[in-house]
Amino acid sequence: MNSPDAGSDAGHGVDAGPGDGPVAGARMRQLADEQAALRRVATLVAGGGRPADVFRAAAEEIRRLFGAGNAGIGRYERAGRSLVVVASVGEDPLTLPVGTRVELLDYLPPAVVWRTGHSARIDDDGWGSMPDPVADDLRRQGVKSIVTSPIIVEDRLWGVVTVLMRRGRFPSDTADRMTDFTELAATAIANAQAEQDLRQLTDIQAALRRLAMLVARGERPEAVFAAVTREVLRHFGSGTARMIRYEADGTSTLVANEGTTGPHVRVGKRWEGYPPTGLTATVWETGQPARVDDYRDLPGGEPYVREGLRSAVGMPILVDGRLWGMIAAGSGDGPPPDGIEQRMTEFTDLVATAVANAQNRAELVASRARIVAATDAARRQIERDLHDGVEQRLLRLVVRLRSAAALHESGEIRAEIADVARELMSVIDELREISRGIHPEVLSRAGLRSALRALSRRSATPVEMDVRVEGRLPGPIEVGAYYVVSETLTNAVRHARASVVEVDAEASDGTLRVCVRDDGVGGADPGLGSGLVGLKDRIEALGGTFSMHSPAGGGTTVTCELPMLVGGQPGAGTGE
Repeated sequence: MNSPDAGSDAGHGVDAGPGDGPVAGARMRQLADEQAALRRVATLVAGGGRPADVFRAAAEEIRRLFGAGNAGIGRYERAGRSLVVVASVGEDPLTLPVGTRVELLDYLPPAVVWRTGHSARIDDDGWGSMPDPVADDLRRQGVKSIVTSPIIVEDRLWGVVTVLMRRGRFPSDTADRMTDFTELAATAIANAQAEQDLRQLTDIQAALRRLAMLVARGERPEAVFAAVTREVLRHFGSGTARMIRYEADGTSTLVANEGTTGPHVRVGKRWEGYPPTGLTATVWETGQPARVDDYRDLPGGEPYVREGLRSAVGMPILVDGRLWGMIAAGSGDGPPPDGIEQRMTEFTDLVATAVANAQNRAELVASRARIVAATDAARRQIERDLHDGVEQRLLRLVVRLRSAAALHESGEIRAEIADVARELMSVIDELREISRGIHPEVLSRAGLRSALRALSRRSATPVEMDVRVEGRLPGPIEVGAYYVVSETLTNAVRHARASVVEVDAEASDGTLRVCVRDDGVGGADPGLGSGLVGLKDRIEALGGTFSMHSPAGGGTTVTCELPMLVGGQPGAGTGE
C-alpha cells in the first residue's frame, strides 16, 4: 500500500509564472468547481437537509470532481474496528447499501487511515499485498486505483471518503485535493450531524417527559414497562426491544416486548432458552451493560437469527442498588452503534423509578390494608364481646325479672318489675343496633349478599337491590363494601329525602363493583361529616377506588371498585 502522494506546489496554482498560464487556468477551474460543489452541499445543509441527503450529495460531488467511478462516505464505529456506510454512489456492483457495516481488516485503506490519521492510496500494482480473494475480486471488477481520505469533525476522526477508479489511476495529487475538500466538507457533515443529534435529543427528551408523566401519575408498572419498551425500540432498535425481570429463584420473566417475535417470546411468562453467553445471562452475572455484535456467531443465538435479529445491546435496571432486570434493543443490521449504552441509561433510570414507586405504593397499600384488617378484627371482637357477654347477661336479667314478677303477690310490684324488664329489652335492642354498627354479625356468618339484604330490610327508604356475588369474598373486601352501602343508605334516609335507593353489586374479573344511587335532593358534601371521607380512605386502603356524584337536585351516586386481593394476595373466602 502506498503512502499519500505529496503533490506539487504547481498543483495549488501558487505564484504561477507567465508560462504556466494553462496550468494555472486549469487549477483555477478546479478550485472554482470545488468551491461550487461545496456551496451546493452547504446550501443543502443550510436548508435543513437530512444528514442522509447531505452525505449522498457530498459523495456525488466528490465522485464528479475527481472523475471516480464510485465514491462513498463511511463513519467509524467500535473504535475503528468497523465502518458504517452512510453514502455510496457510482457504478454497480461496487456501490454498497447505506447502513452496511464493514469490518476493517488491517490491509484495507480505511483501516490505514484510522491508524495513521492520513490519507491512504493503493493502485493495481499493489493488489498483491492483499489476500488473494480480495485482490482477485478487485481485478475482476476492473478497479485500478483507490484513494481514501479522513474526515475530521471537531478534531475527531469521524470517518472517511473513498473513491475508486476503473479507467485508470487517480492523479498524484488526488489525496491532497481530497484532503482539502474533506476539510471543508466536514463542516457541512458536522452541521448536518449536529442537526440530527439535536433532533434526536429533542425527540428523546419528549419521550422521557411522556414516560415521566406516566410514572408520576402512578400508572401500573406493566403500563410503564410497555411504554418504555416501545420508546426504546423507536429510538435505539430497528428490530425489537424487550424488558426482562430477574426473579429471586434465579429465573427470568419477560415483562414487555415490542417488535419482532417468535415462539420463545411470551410476555408475562418465564424467559427461557437464552444463550449462556447472551445478554440476559451476561447482565445477570455482571450487573453491567452487554452487547452481542452478531447472533450468528453466538452459540445458542439461532432463535434470534430466525427472528431476523443480528445484534443487540442490553442495559441493567437497578432498583435501590439491586439488579432488578434489564432492557434490550435489537437490530437486524449490524453491531450496535457506539455510545448507545449511555443514551439508554435515562430510560432504564425511569424504569427503576417506576419500579421503586410501585413497590413503595404496594407496601403502603399492604400496610394500610393491614391497619384496616386489624381495625375490623377489633370491631368484630367488640361485637362478639357485646353479643356473647353484655347482651347475654342482660337477657338473663330480663328472664329473672319476669320470673320474679310472676311470683310476687303484689300487683303493683309485679307491674313495676315488668316495666323494668321492658326497659331492659329496649336497651338490649339498642345494644344490638350498636353492635351491628360496630360489625354486622350476619356479615361474618353469612357473607356480603345476606348482609346487604339485611340492610335493605331495615332501611326506612325503599331499596331496590341487585347483588351478583357468588360465595364468599375476602373479609376486608366484604366489610368495605358493606360499609359503603350502609353509610350511603343512612345518608339517603337522613339527608337526601329520597323516595327510592338502588343498590347494584357485582363481583367479576377479580373486581367487586358497588354502585348506590338515590333520587334525592343531591348536593352531598363529603366535607360536612357524612362519613364518606372515611369510606374513601377505607376503600383506597384496600387498593380500590371511590367516587361520588351529587349534583344539586339530581340525586346522589356513590361508586367503588375493590380488587378482590388483600395486600397483593388473594384473600381468604371465609369473610374473616
